[in-house]
Amino acid sequence: MNPLNSLRSRYAFIRGNFLILLISWVLMFFSGPIPSTYSSLYFQGLGANDLIIGVIGFAGSMALAFVQFPGGLLADQHGRRWLVVTMTFGVTFAVAFFILAPSWHFIVLGTVIQNFCLLYQPALFAIMIDSVSPEHRGTGFTLQFAVTNLVSLPAAIIAGYLILAFDVDLGMRIAYAIVLVFYLAGAVLRTKLKETLPSSNNAGRPDLWGAFRDYPKAVKEGLQVWKKVPRATLYLFAVNSSMNSIIAGCNMFFVIYAINVLQVTKFQWAIVMAFMFLSSAIPTILAGWRMDVAGRKRFYLLSFLLYLPAMVIFLRANFALLLVSFFLFGLGQMLQNTSYNSILGDLTPRELRGKVIGCGQFFMYIGQAFAQLLVAALYTYVAPELPFILLAAAVIPLSTIALMKIHEPSTRQV
Repeated sequence: MNPLNSLRSRYAFIRGNFLILLISWVLMFFSGPIPSTYSSLYFQGLGANDLIIGVIGFAGSMALAFVQFPGGLLADQHGRRWLVVTMTFGVTFAVAFFILAPSWHFIVLGTVIQNFCLLYQPALFAIMIDSVSPEHRGTGFTLQFAVTNLVSLPAAIIAGYLILAFDVDLGMRIAYAIVLVFYLAGAVLRTKLKETLPSSNNAGRPDLWGAFRDYPKAVKEGLQVWKKVPRATLYLFAVNSSMNSIIAGCNMFFVIYAINVLQVTKFQWAIVMAFMFLSSAIPTILAGWRMDVAGRKRFYLLSFLLYLPAMVIFLRANFALLLVSFFLFGLGQMLQNTSYNSILGDLTPRELRGKVIGCGQFFMYIGQAFAQLLVAALYTYVAPELPFILLAAAVIPLSTIALMKIHEPSTRQV
């Protein structure tokens, strides 16, 4: 086979739903990281202290957790498309709270509303997995993460320019306005998605309030689904949720620690973030090609091991070492997410994916909420280095559990 035909065959899956989702993510990941570069500094300017920043994360994660069970139930009973399309518009319009916020209280309100609309997450992950065949999942998910990382590259530089030109407050409000425009374009594009669960007996517009009214039923069905999937799926969720919870807490304090403790400038931090997005994209694409042939688990384990040197370097880094630290951290994040999604798709039958994702993410976001409070308390009252030491220390036990308990299936689910 000539190289051109080989390339076409490798990327033949880039069409239909996957292509629509990829383009919508390009729009969202180009704009979303602009305000997130300095969001914690913006919240401080609105009156939040370090502990309140943790409370904002806690409130958002609890809202996310609350909607996962009904989101998973609706995704498997009524299909994926309606939830994804409708709730993407909700996420978009909630950005207005961040643009107009007179105090940090409005940030909490906007975060809760936005995360409530992420009810569509189980449906989104399910429709993405449904739309990529098993033999292309590693390549597909690494391509998605690599492309979204590359389009995120200008975001930190744009954010740095905005706060230098307009100060943190006005610059961040402009940044959130950019997000609203691009998210709206992504939401409109997602109206072109096709349903991937045509066998649903309740196709059409789901009863959202009915799903919340039947919350105990959603919880029961969500918990019972673990009896229908391999035990490795449960360990996969437990390990991944534990690591993501600690990372979520640390993410809110990276910029504060870098500027206040390591004494880098705000624009140097923007360069570090841009370098992270750029430098980790190409290695991840190459890893994705190998992942489909050599297996996903080894890349999942590697992703965890990269966090250890990343955090050790970060603790006492200068500007140059920050580039090294966040190259390792960014590469770890991309490998973790792509290999995790691939293993999850391989293990989980299509008709159960919504409930599996919804139930798993419920517990992940509960853990994440309390981890954010814990990290904020450790950072504020004990030592600012402690959250990052905790992340490094978690690598060994979690990677050991993953090595021993997570096994790839001999036959991958479609």
